[in-house]
Amino acid sequence: MGDDAKTNAGDRQEDSAPETVAEEDDVTGRGEDRSGISDFVRRAVSAGVGAASRSKDDIMRAAAGEVRTWLEHLNFNDEVVKALAKMVIEVKTEIRFRATDEGKLVSETSNDVKVKPSR
Repeated sequence: MGDDAKTNAGDRQEDSAPETVAEEDDVTGRGEDRSGISDFVRRAVSAGVGAASRSKDDIMRAAAGEVRTWLEHLNFNDEVVKALAKMVIEVKTEIRFRATDEGKLVSETSNDVKVKPSR
């Protein structure tokens, strides 16, 4: 038990050593300055991120409103009719039926599609 008492006494001295260092920092005020500055920086960054997020949300809300208004006034059917009226679509398809050596009928197809602007 004598050895245990010496070990416990040594632990107590080691435990008290960091407290002494911490007390010295508190006396000089360095510990408060560091935590105060880091707290200030943390709050400043948090405020900046919050402001940026709100700005992004405001911009997206305004853009969505403008796009919605534009789509509500757009007559999609008329726009498609205008686009198709200005085009000529030429489709050429050939289907050939040939008899094989076994007597079966096989089809061969070829096609060609061209989209031309209207004249």
